[in-house]
Amino acid sequence: MLSLPDKGHIHLIAVCGTAMGSLAAMLRQLGYRVTGSDLHVYPPMSDFLRGEGIEIQSGFAAEHLDPAPDLVVIGNAVSRGNPEAEAALERRIPYLCLPEVVRDLFLRQRRPAVITGTHGKTTTTALAAHLLQSAGRDPGFLVAGIPRDFPRPYQLGSGEYFVIEGDEYDSAFFAKYAKFLYYLPEVLVINNIEFDHADIYRDLSEIERAFAQVINIVPGNGLVLANGDDPVVSRLLPRSPAPVQTFGLGSACDLRAGEIRPCEAGQRFTAWRGGERLGEFRVEMTGQHNVRNALAAVGVGLRAGLDAEELGRGLASFKGMKRRQEPLGEVAGITLIDDFAHHPTAVAATLQGLRQAHPDRRLWAVFEPASASNARRTFEDRYVEAFGPADCVVIGAVPRPERAGQDPPFSPARLAGTLEQSGRRAWHLAAADDIAGHLLDSLRPGDVVVFMSNGAFGGVQQKVVEGLGRAPSPATPAAGTQHRA
Repeated sequence: MLSLPDKGHIHLIAVCGTAMGSLAAMLRQLGYRVTGSDLHVYPPMSDFLRGEGIEIQSGFAAEHLDPAPDLVVIGNAVSRGNPEAEAALERRIPYLCLPEVVRDLFLRQRRPAVITGTHGKTTTTALAAHLLQSAGRDPGFLVAGIPRDFPRPYQLGSGEYFVIEGDEYDSAFFAKYAKFLYYLPEVLVINNIEFDHADIYRDLSEIERAFAQVINIVPGNGLVLANGDDPVVSRLLPRSPAPVQTFGLGSACDLRAGEIRPCEAGQRFTAWRGGERLGEFRVEMTGQHNVRNALAAVGVGLRAGLDAEELGRGLASFKGMKRRQEPLGEVAGITLIDDFAHHPTAVAATLQGLRQAHPDRRLWAVFEPASASNARRTFEDRYVEAFGPADCVVIGAVPRPERAGQDPPFSPARLAGTLEQSGRRAWHLAAADDIAGHLLDSLRPGDVVVFMSNGAFGGVQQKVVEGLGRAPSPATPAAGTQHRA
């Protein structure tokens, strides 16, 4: 276990990442002196950290470790050759990766609910935390995103549960293990398992092995909450030494949703636990994937002792996450939405949900292939089907094509051409200004536009919002005319 002096000094290398920045602030709340460094120090993270009382240094230098801190936390974006990491190694300064620190300082004395899966982790983590918070349980939580229901992406809390997003990505250059293996799950949620992170996993079997490992460390008095509709998840469950409860839409699931129907602000569904009807619930999110996310969070809430009334109230009041189907507003009769989807399955689920919610409106998908996997051709062919619910598709540039390494690269132009051949209207435009200009020239009242990226996308979202706000209102389509192309 980690042992530090009271008010000791902790230095974080690559502090401006979302998770590292949250950890820095959490450590500061515990009373430690916290410093950090990063190559790119700029708002909003720099403002957030300084506002939390954290000293930040721009760039990496061995001198940043003078005098030696009591502990160095090395982020997973840091490689050998980083001067601060090299100094920590050479001078034998104690160092750990982020999940080790989270485990020892924040999870050991709590009841961790660890939310895992290829898709839906962030939304489900925030929703489970919100259910507990709205029921007065004051949970701790750490989520890799910006929840709209909380002022920060973390909370120490005083309640017994700590809800944490369990990432399958590796932990540090010296800890090539999935982060979730450190998090001591008492409750383990597995939303789904698919091949992803082609930069660190060779194939699906390697990802399955990591999930099999985390299932194996859930204690016998713990609980595995697993998506019973997912065949890969299902085949791992017989290995669990802990009790298992499944959730999903299938009739065999222990926690099941049915009677799903859209409503004005999202969708409604009825939930059953075994043969018991829990009630009718509402969430302000579209898509069956978000019903499953809600069921997973309900499972955590039931484990913590919440009743159906508390669950219903919490689900209905959940505002969601920034960049997860986040409404940007309606401008000139055009609905604009920001989303984080960056995998074919997530893209398809997002678009299917939006198509269900807006069946007669023209749907635009504006996509940036910004993930490390999307620098490669790995998923390129799958995007043809994933974009099926959209009428018009705009594909941006790959921001960091060098991440493809020796693998065949992703080609936005080739994908746009294949989409055109399949009957979609599709364009490849490399620059954010060109994408914004094309949209401003082409959009008309009634259109729904969803921007999908796990990167910055050159600020194209705001460019379009501002451009529509300045432009004269486009002509309204004739009465009775459908908006779909």
